[in-house]
Amino acid sequence: MATIRKRLLKNGKSAYDIQVKATDKGSGRQYVRTLCWHPDSDMSDKKADKEVILVADRFEKEVIDSVTGASPAVDPTTISFRAFAEKWLEKVRRDDSVSYYATSRKVLDFAYKSIGGYKLRELTPAILQNFFNSIDGRRRTVTVITPKPAFRNILASYGYKYKNLRHEYHIQPATLSRALNGKPVGAKWALELCRAAKIPFDKLFDRTETQKPYAWETNNKIKRTVRAVLALAKKNRLVQDNFASSDYIDYPPKAATPVQFMDDKTAAQFFEFLLTYKNIRIKTAMLILLLTGLRRGELCGLEWSDIDFENKTLTVRRSVVYVSGFGVFEKEPKTHGSKRTIAVSDSLLHFLSEYRIYQADLKNRCGDYMKPSEKLFTSERGELIHPATVETWMKIVLRDSGMSHFTLHSLRHTNITLQIAAGIPLVTVSARAGHSRTSTTGDIYSHVIQSGDRRAAEAIESFFSEPKKENT
Repeated sequence: MATIRKRLLKNGKSAYDIQVKATDKGSGRQYVRTLCWHPDSDMSDKKADKEVILVADRFEKEVIDSVTGASPAVDPTTISFRAFAEKWLEKVRRDDSVSYYATSRKVLDFAYKSIGGYKLRELTPAILQNFFNSIDGRRRTVTVITPKPAFRNILASYGYKYKNLRHEYHIQPATLSRALNGKPVGAKWALELCRAAKIPFDKLFDRTETQKPYAWETNNKIKRTVRAVLALAKKNRLVQDNFASSDYIDYPPKAATPVQFMDDKTAAQFFEFLLTYKNIRIKTAMLILLLTGLRRGELCGLEWSDIDFENKTLTVRRSVVYVSGFGVFEKEPKTHGSKRTIAVSDSLLHFLSEYRIYQADLKNRCGDYMKPSEKLFTSERGELIHPATVETWMKIVLRDSGMSHFTLHSLRHTNITLQIAAGIPLVTVSARAGHSRTSTTGDIYSHVIQSGDRRAAEAIESFFSEPKKENT
């Protein structure tokens, strides 16, 4: 039974001290918890005397639940969102991937600025909805650096040409080619060029700034993390319900963005170009991505033991990622379904055999300079390769081939799209892609499925409209 003591404050108002004693039956240890309750200023003494009994009953139940293990040993009346979120982060760091922890850490640091100081029980649907609306209303400044129309002539007037800028001043050639063709470049590269050439920035480049909303996924990452924290709080009985769930909060739908992929003719052209590409390391990496649909991290994590030349299969067991503050490291694949074994073509096995011979010869020539590794792709020293390196390889191949711009991930989209277009069952395509659910594949590649649906309708109509031969 809770003990209640009423006392008069200096300002003439009343306060109530509530004390609860509870015993842990397991250890026999007795716990004493106290709470000071202040009634609202407009509440009469008579009403406060009645209300404090209800407050004491609730407090007593919370203390007993905490001591007996029915709820965690934290005070649900005082713990803030920030304090509990830090406990949630500890659990994430212990149980989940480093990348998820790093992302969650960054997201929560942002959320703390708006809701970190609120007690868990103070967070109402209205407060959370206002916070989420403010996230959606944010804008970011996008700066575009474009070479002046006379960019080439201005460089020439200072005595600079492509060759001496590249070889004498070590200016990145791929970006220099973009600038000479009048295409936008990065601000950092532009500043480095101006510094090296000693030419004023405004004489070579135009700078334009526009305000754009943050990407849907960026905003949703913040909301999803807050929702996950409050879900654990509900599970621990610190709050009655998760007010960040869709039962209480309006979540704007994700705008449909078409995936970028090569059509069959472009894919065939890309494949033909790779067949005679001189850099066998880049060639092999691009062929694996195009012919299997692997993610870049999965490619970087491949080891020779993952390639079964006899049974003609490739197994994805790990992924290599880069996380700011943690560097490059290996981790489990993206989802449970990402661990998979897929069949590979004879042509890809042929390319892999050639590359294996090349790699073995390279290791022999490098000797101790390269660390021993079973990875298909490593850094020059035999260490884990940075996933961004593969992005650079893709840009090099596109530049050398003269093809249109495609992202590295578009090779994965191309592989999956061509499978669906060829009539491969969606469940097979999904399994090869490493999607945890077939619905994921269906949602992302609905554009291909819809075109197949149209062909199916036309085929049915053709079947019924064609004249049938009468039996004789």
